[in-house]
Amino acid sequence: MDNGLIAHELRKLFSQEFGIAPKELHSQGAVTHLNVGSSTGMNPEAFRDNMDFIDDDISERTGIETHTVWDKKGADILLIHNAGEILSWPDNPGAYSLLFNQAGLSWTLSSEAVAYDAVNYGLWYDDAMMGKILMRQMKVAAELGVKRVVIGECGHSHKAMAVVGDRLLSGKLRIPRVSVLPILRDLVVGGTFKLNPLQNNFPVTLHDPCNFVRSMGIVQPQREILKLIAPKFREMTPNGVHNYCCGGGSGFAIMSSNQFEQWRIAVAGREKMRQIITAFEGEPAEQEKYLCAPCSNCKGQFRDMLTYYKAWDRARIHYGGLADLVVNAFPNLPEPFIRWGEG
Repeated sequence: MDNGLIAHELRKLFSQEFGIAPKELHSQGAVTHLNVGSSTGMNPEAFRDNMDFIDDDISERTGIETHTVWDKKGADILLIHNAGEILSWPDNPGAYSLLFNQAGLSWTLSSEAVAYDAVNYGLWYDDAMMGKILMRQMKVAAELGVKRVVIGECGHSHKAMAVVGDRLLSGKLRIPRVSVLPILRDLVVGGTFKLNPLQNNFPVTLHDPCNFVRSMGIVQPQREILKLIAPKFREMTPNGVHNYCCGGGSGFAIMSSNQFEQWRIAVAGREKMRQIITAFEGEPAEQEKYLCAPCSNCKGQFRDMLTYYKAWDRARIHYGGLADLVVNAFPNLPEPFIRWGEG
């Protein structure tokens, strides 16, 4: 019995037949995405303004000119981030702009509505809504004539675009869709960047997001990177395809009604919290520690969970993405790229 499939079909039935769906997923999520341009409520102008600000901030902090490439026809890569990163964890999309430019890649972001936000909340409750968002994203990619769509550090976007998308897309919309993690691995392992691993000389552990680890088998690229740039990297137990969900999967991380937040922190995320604490066992409480979580949805769960358990105050546990650590290993930065704190 596939409990996940049964739950999905029930959600779809309630949405399509009865008009019943969580507001966080439907009216505040998929509908806003289609009507405004992003599930965050950012319209195209606001998105560009935010990215321009991020570029300026990253350039000033690193001393490396960073700029976003917009709407480049015929680029090799259309990079699509979870737009929540722009508002909550801007260092991650800023890091990718810096890294892709430094590597000399042919890449672009889209400024077209819907296509600059990899989020697809329809995945969690209604296949019809998921299809509408996916088709719009791929239509823009086709109009740009890019060779491939690269999915940023967002787990459910991997599943929506690459796994489920394979069942829906055809013709000119069937553009190759790949994860950013193997690309980043090739750049780091291939020696594209001159890096100083000792700048990441603090304990680092890795969370495995369900949707691209178990669902797609992307297990090793992130580890190969961390083994090169993080001298004190240690695994959780269990890890890889056997790792535990963050507790915020299937859309749970954005749910807030009916004491849902307390449930996902105290119940759904309890085993993940134990894993995190165990991974850093033996480290002094005052030692800064980094939980690498290459997924926006997971970071949303960790933001709430680590705050609830006062993990920064008690054990100096910080969380962030993978590209952030790569940039932090660049030599001669005026200041560390990682900004320590709750996140």
